[in-house]
Amino acid sequence: MAGHSGWRAYRAKRLREGATAHPEYEQAGLDLRLGDMVRERRIELGLTQAVVAERAGITQPALSRLEGGGGIPTLAMLDRIARAMHTTFTITVGEDAAA
Repeated sequence: MAGHSGWRAYRAKRLREGATAHPEYEQAGLDLRLGDMVRERRIELGLTQAVVAERAGITQPALSRLEGGGGIPTLAMLDRIARAMHTTFTITVGEDAAA
């Protein structure tokens, strides 16, 4: 998950300094991970943002925001993006009981 190492380093530093994790930080981390997942899969498939966005019926800037962790997509939008890339996304909601 490249691209957000600065965020991770900042968060780790804040937690080391004794700052408690804020719900907003946790949500931002989830948004970044989702964006990384979409971007990595798109790149693996050799697709551009413009191609995926057109196939999914969204704008390229909207896809760029999502990949950058700046947007919270609906499940319907994620489904359209997955279909545009002929792939599936598995998303776990809640804590992983195995962890």
